[in-house]
Amino acid sequence: MRRIYIGIIFLLTAFSIAAVETGLISAKADYYISRIENIDKYMRKDDFQKASELCKEVEGLWDDSTKTIDIFLIHDYVDSVSLYLTRMNAYIENGSIDMYFSESAGIKKELTSLKESELPTIDNIL
Repeated sequence: MRRIYIGIIFLLTAFSIAAVETGLISAKADYYISRIENIDKYMRKDDFQKASELCKEVEGLWDDSTKTIDIFLIHDYVDSVSLYLTRMNAYIENGSIDMYFSESAGIKKELTSLKESELPTIDNIL
């Protein structure tokens, strides 16, 4: 009987960790997508100074978040988002609006993909 209780405890622990991981990744992805959309608004207004400041802030926040996110995700995915942010900031500083929006769309798609890849769906399980 004791083995059954230990098995149930392990099962509940695994489900709890999976729920925390899914919630954390989902919340982080949504947060960064909304921050990038704010930068997009400044780029549409041609306010490159404010867009650059926000992009640097988001990049710093992302770097701080990577310590936590790396625990749950493959390191290459996290590096990919970091690379997008670096290129976005470079395009803002150069005034390359088209290239910026290309990178912006790419990072939003990458973050959405990260979020969806952690959801407990049949496709992700199989």
